[in-house]
Amino acid sequence: MRAHLSRRHLLLGAAGALSLPLLHSLAPGGTRPALGAPLVFPKRIVLFYNPNGTVTQDWFPAKGATEEEFTLGPIHAPLKKYQQKLLLVKGVNNSVGQDPANYGGPHQRGIGGLFTGQMLLEGNFADGCGSKAGWAAGRSIDQAIAAAIGADTPFRSLELGVRTKDNDVQGRISYTGSGQPLPPSADPTEVYNRLFFRAEPLDANDPNSRKQSIIDTVKGQFGTLNRNLGQDDREKLEKHLSLVEDLERRLGLKKPDQTSQCTQPNAPEIQEMDSEETMPAISRTQLDLLVTALACDLTRVASVQYSTGFNRIRYPWLDDLGEGHSLSHSGGSNTQAWDALSRRATWHAGELAYFADQLAAIPEGEGSLLDNTLILWGNEVSQGNTHSLNDIPYLMLGDAGGALRAGRYIEYTNASNCDYLHAILQAFGVDEKTFGNTSYSGGVLSGLLA
Repeated sequence: MRAHLSRRHLLLGAAGALSLPLLHSLAPGGTRPALGAPLVFPKRIVLFYNPNGTVTQDWFPAKGATEEEFTLGPIHAPLKKYQQKLLLVKGVNNSVGQDPANYGGPHQRGIGGLFTGQMLLEGNFADGCGSKAGWAAGRSIDQAIAAAIGADTPFRSLELGVRTKDNDVQGRISYTGSGQPLPPSADPTEVYNRLFFRAEPLDANDPNSRKQSIIDTVKGQFGTLNRNLGQDDREKLEKHLSLVEDLERRLGLKKPDQTSQCTQPNAPEIQEMDSEETMPAISRTQLDLLVTALACDLTRVASVQYSTGFNRIRYPWLDDLGEGHSLSHSGGSNTQAWDALSRRATWHAGELAYFADQLAAIPEGEGSLLDNTLILWGNEVSQGNTHSLNDIPYLMLGDAGGALRAGRYIEYTNASNCDYLHAILQAFGVDEKTFGNTSYSGGVLSGLLA
């Protein structure tokens, strides 16, 4: 008799789970869909953030671009192959951030309202000019969506970081509610252990005793499941396991001698979470962990935050030793500084392209994981030396399963980011009258939804 297997295995108790990818051969509850009935795959959203504005002339398409005929700027060169999946906008402003009644300086107001559309609360976080503010006064778009779809997965959302140690309003992009920020985790090993539960050391008195790999624990269950799958799903499952095993090896969590049960693991490859030397490696590992989490259906909502609004970091792998925040405040005639800033932004676009590549490589139905995902990239100000909160550099990659009309560049006139974010909320089927601060919410921004 055919075994009835749930799509998600909760293993080793409630402390953690390793979920299965979404497979053709199995539907929720272990039953196949009715003959001819299409499979409905879940939508996912991932926020991306990097700080201190962009180089606007290299970000926006050149003058004369039309909605469907546009040439990507130099910063977006790594994303050229995804142009038909991009949705670029100009003229979307952080209107609430410009309200004279708001607290804080432009970087504080910018990051606080970037994904929330909310003003800041009164508080004691100081910016570089001495202005003070508290946390944002409402939830962010990712958490509004997580409230609707997050209960279907072991993790309602994941907040990942790369060099994000500042515990300040300039170090948070995600909020569950007013004054309730979610801190990003910048340690890939911590993220791995949270996602893929690992049993206690075999010798409880020896902290160096090898911990049991979650993969070793579940291979028997996967072997049973494998016999009930079609060829396509078997290949998908094997690739899925390889993703997690590769992460174990790279983090030093896989025992070097497969015959030994109590061998001390290799030291993690990534040890300094706040080192400029490890930043590219940490970025790729965090992105790989997120891809695996999405493929496992451990979560459908996530954010990836690079640095903070303070942004004191350098990019030595780009031969760029300028301090980020100061560099972004350079004068317009400092072409060397702006070239460096453009290279940094292009690197971030390359990380986004890498992430999209990994999602696109994972089949889902007739398409891929990327086809059912929306990635929203944003920055807290338009350009660092002006501190402008107009023309916020938002970019969307993906269409959330066809809910948005991608492959376009749209120019608006003084649109509010509250209405821009409201459209994204609608794309995920969350029907609310407004999003963000009601004084700047006029309804769903037109032109974005399919």
